[in-house]
Amino acid sequence: MNKYFDLTQPLWQYSPKTPFAPDVEFFELRGLVREGVLSRGIRTSLHAGTHIDAPAHFGYLMTLDEIPLEILCGTGVVLDIRRDAWGIIRAEDLANASPSIQEGDRVILNTGWHRFFDDHQTYMLRYPGLDKSAVDWFVQKRVSWVGSDTPSPDHPFCLSGTLRSARPDVLTDEVMASIDRNRYPLRYCHRTLLGNNIPMVEQIGGSIDEVTGKRVTLMALPPKLKRAEASQVRVIAVV
Repeated sequence: MNKYFDLTQPLWQYSPKTPFAPDVEFFELRGLVREGVLSRGIRTSLHAGTHIDAPAHFGYLMTLDEIPLEILCGTGVVLDIRRDAWGIIRAEDLANASPSIQEGDRVILNTGWHRFFDDHQTYMLRYPGLDKSAVDWFVQKRVSWVGSDTPSPDHPFCLSGTLRSARPDVLTDEVMASIDRNRYPLRYCHRTLLGNNIPMVEQIGGSIDEVTGKRVTLMALPPKLKRAEASQVRVIAVV
């Protein structure tokens, strides 16, 4: 008998967000007291909460509604890749992972960072991520999509320009001077994976620990938003 696991973080007004993103806002259109029926709306970035980035996010041709179901749904692995703050995931870590990553797999990285989801400064500013070698390895392996329990599979050092402008007390002069741009090119994971039609699923969580270390069926199903570059997504693992 199949067992289903929800790997999605809840979306609400206090969900963690990137430094310059708008707050998530729920608002009432019709109320139970006033009209006896409840109807609400939401204003949000398409990149808030557990979400999927389509190649169009970085100017490539495939929009959200054009991602084939065969990419979004199928077999994959949830890997135990636990790291400390600003930890690095390298190609050799992926090549030696268990269960092994096969061509066409959907891959979720459990770095352990989902446990900081409610500690916004730690979660958004100090998470681990992929270096250039790991991104290149995913492309060579022709995986279907890459997901992570962090704000992004991109290492913060690859996004250091944006983070530095928001929090120079965290991305200090010393930290910025230590970044090897050959290893952490700016926005490299986004530019490279999306440029090879490999969507990215960010801010995964929920029951991720219960399926870590397993080969499972993975589904990442966003609403079919016409010509959108991203959207909130429900991520399900089936054992």
